[in-house]
Amino acid sequence: MNIPFNPVMLIGAAVIGTISAYLAFKRGKNPYLWFFIGFLFGIFGIFAIFFTSSKKAPAPAPQQPVFRIDGPSDKLWYYLDPSHAQQGPMSFDALNSAWKSGKIGLSTYVWHEELTDWKPLKETLKLETL
Repeated sequence: MNIPFNPVMLIGAAVIGTISAYLAFKRGKNPYLWFFIGFLFGIFGIFAIFFTSSKKAPAPAPQQPVFRIDGPSDKLWYYLDPSHAQQGPMSFDALNSAWKSGKIGLSTYVWHEELTDWKPLKETLKLETL
């Protein structure tokens, strides 16, 4: 059986392939693969897009609570290192950086001039709303 070459058939197959690629892209599938499926199988390739399972977006990860140090940002801060030696003075931002980098922990005692006594860092934390 000899099927003659017809340029109209080639153009039609390319149009169907392009439609398949566009619909596949909109559904989160590989548009190059679906172009060739549409090109080779015609309208059946387009229908196949709707009968295959679509990629589902992964469920968003639960957000972790974000804490920040609550205190005056214009005062000088001090903290006690593990040997109970006083470190500082340092700015609020420097203390915050030391906490975020893990240099000081939640049980580290901190002080600034508005406090009457040293407090553990965990008592100065405040939950930040996003």
